[in-house]
Amino acid sequence: MLAALRRLLSALGLGPRALDPPLLEPDELARWYSSLDHDERAAVSRKLAPRVRAPRAAPDPAALPAVAVGRLVFEQDGPGGPIPLHHVRVELWDRDIGSPDNFLGEGFTDADGRFAVRYDPADAGLGDTPDLELRFFEPQHTFRSDGRAVDTWRRIGSERGPDDHGGLHHDFGTLRVPYWEYDPTAPLPRLLVAEEGTPPTAYAPGRALAMLKAVAPIEAIKRRHLLQVRLGIAPTLPALQADYPESLTVRMERQAPGSSRSDAFFGERMLNGMFATVLDRDPEAPGDPAAFRLYLPWNAYEQDGIHCLPDVDLRLRLVDGRLLPVRIVLGLREPGATAAGSPVTRRAFTPGDGADWEAAKRVVRVSATLDAELGNHLAQCHLNLEQYAIAAHRNLRRSPLRWLLMPHLREVVLINHSANEFLLGPGGYITRASALTDRAIQARLKHLLGSYDWRGFAPAPPLCEGHRYARAAQLFWRVIGEHVDAFFAEHGAAVDAQWLEVRRFSDDLVAHAVPAFVCRWLRARVPGKDAPWFVRSERMDLDEKAVEPPPRAVSAITRTDTPQPGEQDALKQLCRYIIFFATFRHSWANNLQWEDGGEVLYSCLGLRWGRGNVLVAEDDPDVAPPPDEATEMLWISWMLSKTSYGLLLSNEEGDVHPRLVELLRARAAELAALGLDVRTVQSRINI
Repeated sequence: MLAALRRLLSALGLGPRALDPPLLEPDELARWYSSLDHDERAAVSRKLAPRVRAPRAAPDPAALPAVAVGRLVFEQDGPGGPIPLHHVRVELWDRDIGSPDNFLGEGFTDADGRFAVRYDPADAGLGDTPDLELRFFEPQHTFRSDGRAVDTWRRIGSERGPDDHGGLHHDFGTLRVPYWEYDPTAPLPRLLVAEEGTPPTAYAPGRALAMLKAVAPIEAIKRRHLLQVRLGIAPTLPALQADYPESLTVRMERQAPGSSRSDAFFGERMLNGMFATVLDRDPEAPGDPAAFRLYLPWNAYEQDGIHCLPDVDLRLRLVDGRLLPVRIVLGLREPGATAAGSPVTRRAFTPGDGADWEAAKRVVRVSATLDAELGNHLAQCHLNLEQYAIAAHRNLRRSPLRWLLMPHLREVVLINHSANEFLLGPGGYITRASALTDRAIQARLKHLLGSYDWRGFAPAPPLCEGHRYARAAQLFWRVIGEHVDAFFAEHGAAVDAQWLEVRRFSDDLVAHAVPAFVCRWLRARVPGKDAPWFVRSERMDLDEKAVEPPPRAVSAITRTDTPQPGEQDALKQLCRYIIFFATFRHSWANNLQWEDGGEVLYSCLGLRWGRGNVLVAEDDPDVAPPPDEATEMLWISWMLSKTSYGLLLSNEEGDVHPRLVELLRARAAELAALGLDVRTVQSRINI
């Protein structure tokens, strides 16, 4: 017993000297044990039980004399009443004070959340009548090098039963478990986290070190700038910029003045920068394969009247393999106008307009930066993936689908929760630094989320040889397809056997998705019409979604408890979609923040009206962001780009299937040639 306890103390990190002479007396051991938390007590009990009890054959559960029953349901009801917590592991324990708790039995909830755990009251110990406690567990996994998943169990809650229970039957009743609940007050599918509460998950420990390593070099810089602002001795923007590490555009200007402001570089970043998005053909130039258009309808939203954020109608043209801007139309409000749909004056600019053309390009860059932050980054990756993460955690436990998806969904709700006040809300950075009010940002995010669906998605084809983003996206999409196909070849039958979980996963997704959103302009030109200029591959099916009343943006995978023909293929498509956005799409937009948002005068989230005109030279301080917002912008851009943990190839937590790691490693050279260092791609969204 003493040797076993020494080994146990060592395993718990207490060291062998805890039992050095003089030996601990029984009362001292009791005090030590009572100081442990519940999980530590459970570890002690599990490790010691085989050493202090005589070996015996495993009992027949049906022959055990006592039983504890009950039902687990979610805290919040659904439209039909309580929602069962299916396939949750439950353990029955005898609580003891001053000695290890005693494990009595275990089981799983059924499809209706009901459980029955049979046990022998004698397992509480000689002369002890059980003090019952029920504990609940969720599964977690790691992969071995051969691709076999190894499950472990994480405790998520408990329920105290009666003390000194001498009967042979106890009904815990219906237990409401606050587990991965939707926020009923949020306009988007968001996780409910009580005020001053914590989400039902946690970051991997290594992320804190990665964050500190990335932020420490610039934290002191930002703090000094903010102190200078408060003291009334704010630094100039050039001085402020010089304090930070050199960004891509700053380096370009040092080496070749004007290069980062050229038309060619402007077009290149629209193709391959953090702004990279879908570019439609120019609808006003039918049949011209070289003409493209990007439209950003900011006048549809309320603005603060301080910043200038006009509608942007950008026309571009492929010339000798390069995408060049050829015309910019800005829909400018009057300074101070705040209402959505305010009257606008449209002004057109072309490359022959000299300084006005350069100023108009800057306005477009700022507009594209804000659109990338709200669209490419926050909505399409962060918030889009949160809805899949909540539904997956609520429903996937027995299904092997959990092994495929959870590594890519494990931390997104945490970083999104941090963004609720850090970036969003009345005091969030995006709200303060851009023209959009908090209400407008929420409306924009809802519209964006209402335009995303997994069904039919595929990366759009490249516009030209130099469209590195699109070529990398298609290659990455193929690799993920190979991974998903191989996974289903191995586990597809088991996925089908647990289709109830897929059905409930799908039901949660659809029930909580926002309504599909299709703007009036698109409604009039795309659904039911021949519109070859419109890129459909990355968009939801407008013929299906542009109806009244609008359906949910997210399509159902299945509506039955057993798979129907074609539904496993639909599930594979959804898995591919989730992994693509959690890995490639997020990493591309996020990792380029410093390159495209690391110089205040090049691009920011908002330009101010100044003295009534936004079309001025870059060095006009009345239009550029003030110093406090400027230093925050640079700090945020650096932090987002440079904090890296949870990398696919590193697989620090061992939860990503080694097949995906090897598939990507085999394509690393191809992806590097397209500008993507696969070593920087994260397995999940946690920054």
